[in-house]
Parts: sequence; structure tokens; C-alpha cells
Amino acid sequence: MKSENRLAAGARRMRIGTVIGMLATVLLIVLAGAAMLLGGIEGVRFSTSGSAPSAETAGALLSGLPFCFGLWRLLAMLRGIEAGEAFTRGTIADLRGFAFWVLVSSVASIVGPPLFELAGGLVGGGDSLSVTLSFESGDFFALLVSALLFFIARLFGEAQRIADDHRQII
Repeated sequence: MKSENRLAAGARRMRIGTVIGMLATVLLIVLAGAAMLLGGIEGVRFSTSGSAPSAETAGALLSGLPFCFGLWRLLAMLRGIEAGEAFTRGTIADLRGFAFWVLVSSVASIVGPPLFELAGGLVGGGDSLSVTLSFESGDFFALLVSALLFFIARLFGEAQRIADDHRQII
């Protein structure tokens, strides 16, 4: 089997996995939205860090939407690779878009719940206002991987620009 065929087959398998991940993310967003609208769903809890459950639910919405956008860009990139267009301007732009939206999602998952908790405290008019900002090792690694993806996408973009310059010389 040629390397192009293996690359296309790998991209196809990864695209199927990405679609499954995207469907799971959409399900999470729908559950979080329903929980916010209904004031909670029996047996479904989004709170993981001691924040108010409604703040965690809103945080799941806030971080889930950009993650879906990122997966959409990843799907576009994988379709391009499957079509034999690896390392073209389009696939590199899609990789950069994927990395950007995953980075936005990572930041939103960290700052979203405390912001919603703060907003709820301000609107509720409570006597004391306290907000918990937690930064766990999983958050650190998510930000690190997102930043690395973004850097790699920029590196591929620069490599593509240099390759285009060399093609014009010849």
C-alpha cells in the first residue's frame, strides 16, 4: 500500500472518530443547554470543581461551542488530506483554525465557570461575593497541547510559504 493511500485511510478513520467526538460534544452542549433552561436535569451534573452547578453548566456551554467549531475545522482538514491535499494552504489553514478554537475552548473552560459564578452573584445581589478559579493539571495540559498545536500549524504555514517561494524561483 502506498504512503498516500495509508495517509488517506488514516485520515478517513480519524475523520470518523472526529465525527463521533463532535456528536458527543453536541450532545453535551444540548444537555447543558437543557439543564440551564430547565434548572437542572435529574441525574445530570456538570459541577466538578466546587463552582455552582449553574456556573459549571454555563461553562460547559461556553467551552463546548468553540470546541465544536474546532472539530469542524479538523473535519475540513481531514477531508483535504483524504483527497490528497496534505500540507496545502487549505489544510494548514484548517489546522490553524482547529488549534485556535481548541485554545479558545481550553481558556473558556477555565475562566467561564468563575465568570458565570461572578455574574450570578452580581445579579443575585448576595451579601458576599466569592468566586473560585481553579486551575488543575488537566487544564494546564489542555492549554499546553492547544498552544503546541497552534505553534505547529504556524510552523507548517511557514514551511508552505517557503516551499511556494522556492517553486517560483525554479
